[in-house]
Amino acid sequence: MGEILGEGVDVHRCLAAQALGRIGAPSGVEPLTKALLDEDSDVRTDAAEALSKLVDSRAAKQLMENLLGDPCTEVKLAAIDTLARLQDKAVIPWLRRIVRGRDEEIAWDEDEFYASGWDDWTDVQIKAVQALATLNAAEAVPDIVAAMRDEDGQDMTEAAFKSLARMSKAGIDTLAAFLDEESPRLRRRAAAALASSDNADASEPLSRALADPSTNVRMAAMCALAARAPKDDRLVALLDDCDETVRAEAVRLFGKFNRSRLPALLRDGAVAVQIAALAEIDELPDDATLLEALRVKLAVGPPALAAAVAKALGAKGPEQALENLAALAVDAEQVVEIRLGALQGLAESGCDAAIQPLIDAMGDDARSLRLEAMSSLARIATLNPAWPNPAGTALLSALADEGDPENTDALPAQVRSEEHVAPESEPETASENDDGVFPTSTVAAILDHEPDATTVGALQMPGEGIELTPVDMERLALARNIKGKRRMAVSQKVNRHDDVRRFAARVLGDIHRAEVASALGAVLGDKDSELCSAAADSLARIGEYVMPFPADVGAALTAAVQAAKPTLKLLLIRALAAADDEGTGDLLQAYLSDEDSFTRTEAVHALRKRGQVGLEVEALLHDSDSSVRLSAAEAIADAGGADSVMKIVEFAFSFEGYHSGQAARLLRRLDAAEASGRFMNVLRDPSQKRIWAVAIEALAELNVSRQDPAASAAPLAGQ
Repeated sequence: MGEILGEGVDVHRCLAAQALGRIGAPSGVEPLTKALLDEDSDVRTDAAEALSKLVDSRAAKQLMENLLGDPCTEVKLAAIDTLARLQDKAVIPWLRRIVRGRDEEIAWDEDEFYASGWDDWTDVQIKAVQALATLNAAEAVPDIVAAMRDEDGQDMTEAAFKSLARMSKAGIDTLAAFLDEESPRLRRRAAAALASSDNADASEPLSRALADPSTNVRMAAMCALAARAPKDDRLVALLDDCDETVRAEAVRLFGKFNRSRLPALLRDGAVAVQIAALAEIDELPDDATLLEALRVKLAVGPPALAAAVAKALGAKGPEQALENLAALAVDAEQVVEIRLGALQGLAESGCDAAIQPLIDAMGDDARSLRLEAMSSLARIATLNPAWPNPAGTALLSALADEGDPENTDALPAQVRSEEHVAPESEPETASENDDGVFPTSTVAAILDHEPDATTVGALQMPGEGIELTPVDMERLALARNIKGKRRMAVSQKVNRHDDVRRFAARVLGDIHRAEVASALGAVLGDKDSELCSAAADSLARIGEYVMPFPADVGAALTAAVQAAKPTLKLLLIRALAAADDEGTGDLLQAYLSDEDSFTRTEAVHALRKRGQVGLEVEALLHDSDSSVRLSAAEAIADAGGADSVMKIVEFAFSFEGYHSGQAARLLRRLDAAEASGRFMNVLRDPSQKRIWAVAIEALAELNVSRQDPAASAAPLAGQ
């Protein structure tokens, strides 16, 4: 790799520098240091960035020379970063000069400045301030403050404050001085920076910031300190802050560490504070006075508070507090938000008394209540080790209930609370001459309106009216021919009965039982396409845990997939991975040649789960669709085998190396040593120079250092 970096073409040199940085081997320092003198600025940039990952003192001298003499901004930034991490004190004077201004003794890219209008010194200045903090250069504090107060310079308050907080006493004292500024903005940023520091010198000024007269300053200091040290004793006082927003946020941030204070906060005068306390408390005390106060809030409190109280009483209150929640949950006269809280509380209580109210709520007019009830029943059924159980049985009954075919009970998909529905206005009394026909547009109103005497006088119109010109008549005729816009429905109409069945099919996917799979398979032939889609999706989820499916489910899936539309077909193929019927494998293999790429991809995934990866899947390594190719490669890697490494290496070079990085990650799991040897053989062969770039990138991915953030990149699609 070092030889390519020194003698290869420019593209290969850049890739080699990047690869050496990702691999992180000490042997790469020398060739990377030499590359800092490369004639190509891109190579120098990649080399400098690679050295910033290696952090080796052998490169310090050359990095210093590049900082001063190399006009490339990216090289300077990487050099500053590396020298600071090396704790090279020799760079401090130069960094101070950079902070003060665009020093003439340092090379800058003048052409870039005149071409784009952007002064690269501004980027380097920020990096210099951060590096001075890393070096803990107390002598540079005045320079940082002067740059921050420069009205003609860039706004670097945020970066400067964060850097000062990382420094010793000099930086902390400077931040403390900003707490005396008149500007709440400066005080807020200084307070947040002080709170982020664990320096002992920051203790006293931070205490002042927590008592600042500005709510925003106190809030900033509190949030920053709570993120670093949520158990700090100084935070407790903010639970009694004069501002309710601060108190509520304090409860959310560190109330759980001060549980003895939460019962008192339930009596706070601010609704937001009470709601926050209800969410953080583990268990409501068996206090008759407190419970009675909560019952009052449940009856007459604001909807948001009443809903939170209902949820807390069910989940955290003593058993006697559950008495009226069941009745409240099904009380159609109550606001939907409160009933929703009652349902949530009953569901979280885990008691048997919660199941029947949840079952009753499945048929409620409010869609939000129906969905919450069914979701809660699914959670209860999942947590109950016994099967069958009442919650699961209720959902199965809802799924199987075909209902009344004449049912026309349709409700909006989003049901609004009764308190938000405007009352109907009284119809106006029609006049004697009113023919009941109203204009439907502004043009119609103009054409149809006969002005009365008052209107004529007010507008100073002639008594005989205004004579229209031929042009006016033509325009009005054209206006009459404009077709009106179609009105779109505000909300989709949903049949309540169908809605219940569809959502039951959706949530049943969380209950991993063979009987549930059979019930879902039974509705795959239903005429309701949305119900079929929900059932197929749930079967695919259940198939991850229940494999193989019962025979009746496999038969239903096989029958449904052959007549399904594309979207439903994908879900059915995904579920077929868990079917064990004779011929299922042949059916899935047939879909490997389907014209739809999504279908081919799902078929590969299904065969991979079934362990049926053969030549048909290997052929898809050359498919025209990239997702199909990658799915096939993942399946081959999972299957393993004597020649799997060779196949994936060849796949890495196909399609101009489009999948080289993904192939390398697969090879890392298989046999990184063997794969690296195969890629190195390519680099040793001058006749294959055209594909060297692919080999270099693959080697970097194969041997990436564990300290490189790219080593923890996003997983492959099938992982």
